[in-house]
Amino acid sequence: MKITDILDAKLNLGMEHMDLEHEQKCIIEELKQLHREMEEDAEPEGGEICNQYADAIYKKERELEKITKEIQVINGKIEELENLI
Repeated sequence: MKITDILDAKLNLGMEHMDLEHEQKCIIEELKQLHREMEEDAEPEGGEICNQYADAIYKKERELEKITKEIQVINGKIEELENLI
């Protein structure tokens, strides 16, 4: 593999990493907002509104886990490319 190919691949992975980090930060902010809204709107004893917020939070947490795993994979690939240089 040529050095230019390695550097191009590393650059592309770095850009993908930055995009995923941005998406990760957005999801974290959305989760914080959902928690704030749930505290204001949901019934303390539970109920349908509470369940709706819980479902939305669960979905966002799964998205966050997926993105975090993707970031870890990209970090591993970047590290592999750095070892080739």
